[in-house]
Amino acid sequence: MAKFRLKRFKGKIIGITGSIGKSSTKDAVYTILNTQFKVKRTKKNMNSDFGLCLTILDIESGFSSATKWSWFLLKGLFNCMMKDHNEILLLEFGVDKPGDMDFLASVVKPDMVVFTGVSPVHMAEGQFSSLEEIFNEKHKLVEAMREHGVAILNVDNDLLEGLSKKRGRKSTVTYGKDREADFWASQIHQDLEGLRFVLHYDHRHYDVHANLIGEFQVFVLMPAIICGSLLGMTIENMILAIEKYTLPPGRMSIIPAINEATILDSTYNASPEAVREALQTLAKIAVNKRKIAVLGSMNELGKHTQIMHEMIGEIVPKCADMLITVGDDAMIIAEKAKEKGMEERNVFSFKTSLEAAGFLADKIKKNDVILVKGSQNNVRLERFVKALMAEPEKAKDLLVRQEPAWTTKL
Repeated sequence: MAKFRLKRFKGKIIGITGSIGKSSTKDAVYTILNTQFKVKRTKKNMNSDFGLCLTILDIESGFSSATKWSWFLLKGLFNCMMKDHNEILLLEFGVDKPGDMDFLASVVKPDMVVFTGVSPVHMAEGQFSSLEEIFNEKHKLVEAMREHGVAILNVDNDLLEGLSKKRGRKSTVTYGKDREADFWASQIHQDLEGLRFVLHYDHRHYDVHANLIGEFQVFVLMPAIICGSLLGMTIENMILAIEKYTLPPGRMSIIPAINEATILDSTYNASPEAVREALQTLAKIAVNKRKIAVLGSMNELGKHTQIMHEMIGEIVPKCADMLITVGDDAMIIAEKAKEKGMEERNVFSFKTSLEAAGFLADKIKKNDVILVKGSQNNVRLERFVKALMAEPEKAKDLLVRQEPAWTTKL
């Protein structure tokens, strides 16, 4: 049904793939393009085989309800007969194991593909065995583009830099901090007031400000600007749109905590590279404040679990004054942090998010900055945030995974 509907779609299709930052990048692209075009995008993280088709057909998931699925599929059958009048179809492509992209690329042939990077995720048994295998799977989306399709590549990533050199200048636009990139960023400054940087393109430079936390958000905003530029938008208008952009829940959101402290909520998910970036952000923006890192286990790392958690533990003492870990694997972070000089009296480990929240509740001080980051399943650090946020009644709007299907599971 999705294929049938796409055959009559006359607009442009933009695909977003990569190991991290897909949803944030998708929403940044939407924020910019939606000021000038009618855009339909993947809802939340519906980026799998089911989610992709549901987005195209404008229907929801029935989860475990046969009745809901019957209704939604009937609605999908009706919708596939109806023309989609959007000008842009903005889709997120997620893969968990080799072969997943084959199906997704058989359904959709994009006009543009944003490739955000490759990092160690989904590397448990039955998933990917190496970064090269992850790259090869996600690269299939670039190969599946329509004729004259454009690949938008983050060349600060070694594997994507290699791909850009292989493709050459034809139908490829690059971005990063490297001056050789088509769009590159310099003078990046970050504090609790937001992110500022200078964007360089075509021998001109532009001052950009966004209400975002984390220098890595530069890599979210630049591909969005590139997409708009390829569609004829002016950079000046796109910069104005960026100032209105807000992150989806759980992606380094600023949330007021009890006792006039501040939570950096990054509870959506966690990979080694993303945790490292988050810790570095904590260190930079919380100067002269007590820095507390609350880190959950990083799932789906397979044989790399031990070394990746140890890698995070090594950098924690340089970035935080107190460490709280949640989950069995996260205890590796705690042990390594102590080994690297963090005082034992400042390191604590717990099995669950609520146990950790109960411990910290009466120890939070005014002006503390608390970074909260961990994987989804069996960690669920959004529960920690909800327990300590100043206005828990706003949790439904501000936190990830507040739907009944999530709140009732581990």
